[in-house]
Amino acid sequence: MVEDRELGIRAVTVPTGDPVINIRIILTLLAGTLFFLLLLRWQGRQLNTAASPAGIVSLELAATAEKTTAILNGWEKQKLTGKVRNNIMIDFLFIPFYALLFYTLCGSISVQYKGRAATVGILLAFCALIAGLFDVVENLLMLLGTFSGVTPATAALTAFFASAKFFLLVISLLYVALLGLPLLLKKLAS
Repeated sequence: MVEDRELGIRAVTVPTGDPVINIRIILTLLAGTLFFLLLLRWQGRQLNTAASPAGIVSLELAATAEKTTAILNGWEKQKLTGKVRNNIMIDFLFIPFYALLFYTLCGSISVQYKGRAATVGILLAFCALIAGLFDVVENLLMLLGTFSGVTPATAALTAFFASAKFFLLVISLLYVALLGLPLLLKKLAS
C-alpha cells in the first residue's frame, strides 16, 4: 500500500510486467481463440455452399441486400437458419478471446520497444478491442437479418463493420509477426 500524504490518496501497488503471468494469460487466450475458431469452423461447415463459399464470412462481407438475401435464402432452403444463428452466438463467445489475445500481444510487444514501434503497438492493442466491438455490432446486424429480413442499410453496415474488423486484426497480426516474432526468437536463443 502506498500513500500520497499531499493528496491524501491511498493506492495498492501491483507488480507489472511479470513475464510468467503474461505468458499464462497469452497461452490461455490463445487456447480459447483456437478452441472457438475450430468450433466455429466445425459447427459452420455446412454453411459453405455455392452462394456462400466462405460460409458465414460470405454473409459478413455480402455488402448488398441482394447478395445477403440470396445467401440467407439458400441456407433457409437447406434448413440451416438455426445453424447460422448458432454460429453467430458462438462467435459472441469467440470475440473476447481473440480481441484480448491481440490486445495483450500488441501491448506486451510495445513495451519492448521505444518510439514509433511502441506507439503503434499501443494503438493496435486498442484497435484489437475495437475490432471485437465491431464484431459484436456485425453479429447483431446479421442476427437482425435472420429474424427481420435484410435491408440495404443493414447489409452495407454489416459489410463495413466486418471489413473494418478484418483490417484491424490483419494489421495487428502483422505487428505481432513482424515485431513480436524477432523478440521471441531472441528470447529463445538466449
